Amino acid sequence: MQAVRGRIRSGGDASGGLSGPPPSQKPVALFSGLVTVGNDGNAQITFELPAFDGTLRFMAVAWNGDQLGHAVKDVIVRDKIVLIGTAPRFLSSGDSSHLHLSFDNVDGPAGSYTLEIASDGPVTVPEADAEQIFELKSKQRMDIAIPLAAKGNGSAEIKVQLTGPNNFELARTYTLPIHPAEPNVIRHFVQSLPENGGTLTLSKDLVANLDMKSAKVAVNVGQSRVLDVPGLLLALDRYPYGCAEQTTSRALPLLYLSSVAESAGLAGEKGAKMRVQKAIERLRGMQNGSGGFGFWSPSGQDLWLTAYVADFLTRAREQGYEVPQTLDQALNRLRNFVNYVPDFASGGEAVAYALYVLARNGRAGIGDLRYYADTKLKNFATPLARAQLGAALALYGDKTRAETVFRSAVSALEQADTDGSRRDYGSPLRDGAAALTLVSETSFGQSTVKSLSNVIDRLSEKRAFTSTQENAWLLLAANALQQHESALSFSMNGKAMQGTFRKILTASELSEGTFVIRNNNSSAMTATVTVSGAALSPEPAISKGFRLSRSIYTLDGKPASLETVKQNQRFVVVLKVEEMETKPGRLLLADRLPAGFEIENPRLVDSASLKAFTWLKSRIRPEHTEFRDDKFIAAFDLSRRVAKQPPARLHAAYMIRAVSPGTYLHPAAKVEDMYRPGRFARTAAGQSKIIASNR
Repeated sequence: MQAVRGRIRSGGDASGGLSGPPPSQKPVALFSGLVTVGNDGNAQITFELPAFDGTLRFMAVAWNGDQLGHAVKDVIVRDKIVLIGTAPRFLSSGDSSHLHLSFDNVDGPAGSYTLEIASDGPVTVPEADAEQIFELKSKQRMDIAIPLAAKGNGSAEIKVQLTGPNNFELARTYTLPIHPAEPNVIRHFVQSLPENGGTLTLSKDLVANLDMKSAKVAVNVGQSRVLDVPGLLLALDRYPYGCAEQTTSRALPLLYLSSVAESAGLAGEKGAKMRVQKAIERLRGMQNGSGGFGFWSPSGQDLWLTAYVADFLTRAREQGYEVPQTLDQALNRLRNFVNYVPDFASGGEAVAYALYVLARNGRAGIGDLRYYADTKLKNFATPLARAQLGAALALYGDKTRAETVFRSAVSALEQADTDGSRRDYGSPLRDGAAALTLVSETSFGQSTVKSLSNVIDRLSEKRAFTSTQENAWLLLAANALQQHESALSFSMNGKAMQGTFRKILTASELSEGTFVIRNNNSSAMTATVTVSGAALSPEPAISKGFRLSRSIYTLDGKPASLETVKQNQRFVVVLKVEEMETKPGRLLLADRLPAGFEIENPRLVDSASLKAFTWLKSRIRPEHTEFRDDKFIAAFDLSRRVAKQPPARLHAAYMIRAVSPGTYLHPAAKVEDMYRPGRFARTAAGQSKIIASNR
């Protein structure tokens, strides 16, 4: 049988940096299991080998009642003609490159050979190159470059077949990921559907300027504009980064997938369960020895974040997921924190969340809850902190105090600053959605549900962009509010539908015809439409809260360009970020590579050998960096900055090498405030050409 690769269950906080395209040659790890040895002392074992050229190591262990032995032998495994294929690690839609095939006739017959190339997926091979006939002598080596053109996105397969004298046959398949030329764009619009017949028409015009394979249209029609379940799920599903907060926020709503997204046309329950379990395993690698969680790694624990992860793990266990000892360790850390927390005049966000999570697990002290409710309620600075304290009291059946604290949370929410940045990753919109969730999950405070819904509607009108925190809690609020929804009636293309209308349509479905949604209710309804997909044309450069520049230099510090370069040349990419106004926040900087280039030195900034770049040293260093096959990522923690400090100036740099000749898109770089995504900047995209070196 074939061995199953083990999973590392500790460390690994940057697994995204390790992800990439599949290897050009499958790794070989085969295991026979127990084999019975014959009376002659011999055993015959058969393995089915994948396409492989190289050296395999065979290892055997034998034993009987009182003896033990082992043997190791290296064996060269290869075809008579060794074929090695190389291509870029990925391509972007619109790129052109080559698949380089190297033939080494080690033991094959000399003569005429026929090479046939077939492509499947979003890559094409010119017809003139799809079949070639050539002579190959004994012991001769020959290199052939097959032109490739990427169209669309997805996974492409290039099938290579070589036939020759004496019925010689050799086949190989190479997998090549094709990325969208541009990142996903998300557009929203809201429309009112009048009572008794108001309609909304959806057509292919909605996705006219988007890649058809990636484009989707999410529709939500109901009594509230903000609880846009399909759109929120789409936004969370496409977020590509993996810190502890984002990992938790993407998985948390999936705990309730069966009840929240049943009518949204999403993946089945089995897929959601697998994603939740993977998130649980990933979070284990971000927990330190004391039980706390860090943002990107176990270091630098954040107690509010620890409570958030513990909340998710608690809910996961309630939904039947396998939750490891991670949760018990986190609860112990929160219990120790609450026991020794110093007095505070303002703040208390982590205290309130810790008390709530402990109460949900039956481990909070009722005396602590009543003390904070009776003497410290106004010291809790955020509406969510007060709502969490109220929910903790409700879990212990203290109705009077719980309802008092819930009303205090609503009052604080109505007066909240909508532009402030907080260390608990929140905003008034997030707080309102979370408070509504907590109130709806209890039997107390139901009189505040309407007020909270109105506040959420008002706050959402002011937000063009939402964070992962806001998306996650809005989805939980939608799940909690289902019990408060009245019976609704709609029809789509004449087919009657009951309840809040939720649907995700693909571009191919829209291309087949229009969809008309009719409001059959006696009151007006609100339709929220979210369009998501990769843009067909590059998005222009933009600055909203930041200025971002990307510069290219030679290794000796001279300005350069990637428009036309020679294979094997190396360059330094320097990214500069300038704040327009000092504001606290967490920044994420991402720079996608042109296909054909690879990151050469992941630790350039710390390299003493590049003396021409001493000016790169910055007082503000990234708290996290990733060097992926297709992008460079740097995260900066500016959450402790105050208004009197000058605007931040940030630098990040890395080294690249031109590897694969071809013509490639150079995607834009982007920086954004992760929890106020309306603050962002993007450079212009470009083109890059790598010319083959003379060998």
